[in-house]
Amino acid sequence: MPFTDPFVANPYPYAFAVTIPGTTLPYEIVENFVSGVYTISWSGGGTLQVDFYNGNTFIGSASGTSSIIYNLAQSATKAVLWNSVSNVSVVLSLTALAAAPVSGVLNTYSASTTPGLIGDAYVVVVGGGGGGTAGTFGSGGGSGGITGGRVTLVGNEVLTIGNGGAPGANGGSTTFAGFTATGGGGSPNAVTPGAAGTPNGVAGGTYNASGGGSGNPTVAASSFFSFLNQGTTGSGGGGCNTGSPGTGGGSGIGTGGNGGNGDGASGTGFGSGGGGAGSLGSNGGSGMPGVVYVVTVA
Repeated sequence: MPFTDPFVANPYPYAFAVTIPGTTLPYEIVENFVSGVYTISWSGGGTLQVDFYNGNTFIGSASGTSSIIYNLAQSATKAVLWNSVSNVSVVLSLTALAAAPVSGVLNTYSASTTPGLIGDAYVVVVGGGGGGTAGTFGSGGGSGGITGGRVTLVGNEVLTIGNGGAPGANGGSTTFAGFTATGGGGSPNAVTPGAAGTPNGVAGGTYNASGGGSGNPTVAASSFFSFLNQGTTGSGGGGCNTGSPGTGGGSGIGTGGNGGNGDGASGTGFGSGGGGAGSLGSNGGSGMPGVVYVVTVA
């Protein structure tokens, strides 16, 4: 009986390059654009507009004055593009699998701003992570909260990114478009791990002399929208004297810092807590700042 080959070829890297001639009129590329996340970059300045079509059916558009990350949910047979200045070189590169079943621009914000986005959007908001205990014999910091929903943006919404907490300090709250994810708590001492950010955050791992408690992952971004595959963030692990320190939780958005026999490690990514230190260390790790993901629908 024949076996089914389970191998599926990786569809990227996969790229198209074109130089728009000495005109600002629309320029058409007729190619097979597979679905996925495209990075659209160009040299020569100006404002670039790219419209995607399947045959004569409009799918969606991307526009910007610098590099654009665009989620193309279905395959396209052509792209129509133009720029406010002439003689620009454009590269459209497939850089990831499709992040959503809707075509739109995937925006990631790690700094406070007023994005100026307009229209229907899917939003995920993550608070800053808390720091592990300041000093030795430390527990892990809590993760930031994580929440999300569908919104209609009018362009004047202010986006605030919560800071990551220093050792022993709380992370800050992240807010956007009516959504708030509070920061994770900093661990105040060995027996008290950092508190979970709200909603959906997780507390840090606890210090234990013979083996630290591990951090935990938050709920995933996909729990709000199944098509968002960014993953989870998590809390920091607890420190210890002997044995194994606790590992940090979470993957994708962020990962909590590991606890240590020595110093605790800082979190990585976004929204993660810092690890607690052990008896041979001097300090816990820091938490990481929050983040906001926005998929704007064409």
